[in-house]
This record gives sequence, C-alpha cells and structure tokens, in this order.
Amino acid sequence: MYYSSIGILAILILFTNEFYILTQVSKKNLTNAHRAYKAFLIGVAAYYAVDIAWGPLDAYCKIVAIRFAETSVYFAVMALSVLLWTRYVIAYINQKNRFETFIKITGIVFMILQVTVLIINLFVPIAFWYDEDGNYCTGIARKLNHTFQLLMFMIVSIYMFVISARKKGNLRRRHLAIGIFSATMVAFIILQNLYVLMPFYSIGLMLGTCLLHTFVIEDEKEIYRQKIDSIIQIEHLQEKELDNTRKIAYVDPLTGVKNKAAYIEDVDGIEQRIEGGILSKFGLIVFDVNDLKKVNDTKGHTAGDGYIKKASSIISEHFKDSPVYRIGGDEFVVFLHGDDYDNSNELLKEFDSLIEENLKSGDIVISSGFADYNPNLDKGFIRLFERADKEMYAKKQELKAKKNDRA
Repeated sequence: MYYSSIGILAILILFTNEFYILTQVSKKNLTNAHRAYKAFLIGVAAYYAVDIAWGPLDAYCKIVAIRFAETSVYFAVMALSVLLWTRYVIAYINQKNRFETFIKITGIVFMILQVTVLIINLFVPIAFWYDEDGNYCTGIARKLNHTFQLLMFMIVSIYMFVISARKKGNLRRRHLAIGIFSATMVAFIILQNLYVLMPFYSIGLMLGTCLLHTFVIEDEKEIYRQKIDSIIQIEHLQEKELDNTRKIAYVDPLTGVKNKAAYIEDVDGIEQRIEGGILSKFGLIVFDVNDLKKVNDTKGHTAGDGYIKKASSIISEHFKDSPVYRIGGDEFVVFLHGDDYDNSNELLKEFDSLIEENLKSGDIVISSGFADYNPNLDKGFIRLFERADKEMYAKKQELKAKKNDRA
C-alpha cells in the first residue's frame, strides 16, 4: 500500500490547493488559461485516482484481466493528462507561433499514438503484460511512451526558460515556474523508467502542480486582487467627483441652499412617495423677500445679493431640520418634515414674531405662507403649492399694510 499512499497524498494536496478553480462552474469566473488549467487538474486528479487503484490491484488482485484493464486505463489517463497539459501551456502563452502549433500537434499525436499502442497491446504485448506468475512486465512501447513525454517536457522547459529571459517581474517568475514544472517532470519520468514499480510520475505531478499553484495561480490571483482594488479606488474617486458635481448642480451658488433643479427633483420624489402611501405627513412653506427690488434700485445689486443671503440665513437657521430651496430671485420654499413638522405651529409663530420685530426695526422682512398636506384637498403637489403661495401673498399684503401704517 506504500505505492498508493503517494497518490492519496497527492490528490489531497491537489484538492486542497486548487479547490477554488476545481469548484468553479461558471466560465465567467475563469480566464481561458484558467479553464485550460482546470481541465489539466481534472486530468491529473483522474491519473492519481487510477494510480492509487493500481497499487492494491497489483498486490492483491489475482485476476489478470482486471489488472490488465486497469493498467490500460492508467496509460490512457496519463496520455490525456499530457494532452491537457499541452493545452494549458498553449492557453497560457497565448501566442500564435510555431512553438504553439508544435506543442498542439505533439499533444494530439501523443494521445493518438498512446491509444493506438493500447489497442495493439490487447493482441500483441508491446507496452506491458503479466507473466504466468502474475508479475507486471514492460515492453518497448512503454519506454517509447516515456521517451516521447520526456522530449515533450524537455522542449517546453527549454522554451519557457528562453522566453522567461525576455520577461520581467511577476510574468518572468510565472514563465520560469512552468519551465521548472516541465524540467521536474523530465527528472521524474527518467526515475519512473528506471524504477517501474515506484510512483515517481505521481510525485513529479504533485511537486509540479504545487509549484504552479504557488508561483503562477496565486501570483495571478494577487495581481487580480490588486486590479480589483485599483478599480474600487477609481470608482470611489468617481463617486466622490459625481457627488461633488451633483452638489454643484443642485446648490444655489449665492446662498448655499438647494436650488430650483433640486426642488423639482425632490418634488418628483415626494409625489412618488405620496402615491406609494409612504409619505402622508408634511407641510410646505413658501417665502418671499419683501422690498428686494427697492434694495437693488437704491443700493445696487451687490446689496441686493447680501439682502437675499441674509434672508436665506434667517430661514435656514429657523427651520434647521428641513430642506430649504431658493426657487427664484426672492422666493424660497421649505419642506417641513420630522421635528420641524411636528413643531410647525410653534416654529411658524416664532418666525412671524421675528418678522414683526424686523418690521418695527426696519430690518429685513420675509413673507411666508404655510400649507399642511391634506389628501382630500391636495390631489397633486401643485395644489399644495398654490395654497401655500396664496397664504404667503396674503401675508405679504398684511405686512405691507402694517409698514404703510407705521409710515
């Protein structure tokens, strides 16, 4: 059972190291090279399984036909793993050149020759046979099999070492790893040919796949992770830039409150929430800054801008928990919700008191009109705005009348 123990260890290491690739079903998660590598790993796992079975069958099975069939499968699976290895090398290099064509043709020819030899071996023992005592014997075809493989791996190894010299950094290291894998297989194929009943071929594959996993697959994963991190950083920067652009697009440059574009967009959102039954309690205040035209005409537009900014500050400071919009030259709107809505009566009284004091002292005067959303009255947002605007106009006339009386 010592023979099978190597195969058991090898297959456990294979599934431990390559669990991610072996369990990937979606082709979208794997590159062409990774798909070829996955196929190669499956071929290697199949070889290990057959190699594991060969040990106990050779030691304990007395039925020669079963041992013969298992050994035939052994050589067929070995040939398949070599073919899949050539496919991986082609996919990884990804260069349309003579070497790729050579490797592709060589892998196919080796597979065809191996199958042909196994068919002939059923009738004429040219690869292997079992003698009268049940001992395993090998023929010239088996040696030719190993020689063919040895030459293939040697050529791949030399080629990968040569082209790795032209590469730099991680790419060079990965090409070297594939070259060393091939060189390792050359060494263990020679040992397998010298010591027929030792699992040197499995040992070579085990060391080689561990080498590929460490220096090729994990290296590619790290580079992929770095690319993902870079993409995420770029997306964060883009989101930040987009957020800044959005702020610029939706903020009134003079006052710093939201502008008319933001108002129109938020009105659409409010209407959708009303229709969806999500929003039912909110109010709307419409403001108009009195005497702005007079300030512009008598003191200039710079003074008028300061007048508007001061009016905006008064509104924003008074209704702290609600969004404030400047929708015209001297017009502002506030959506009352949350704590401001719950305390709307007190806030409106305090605001009116402040404006009354300003009227007496000759300070800035702001007219306001409030409308509480009523689903029975307000079939649409326009109706709610009209009610608030009507209240504001009435307040404006009232304040003008009081100012005239004082004059």
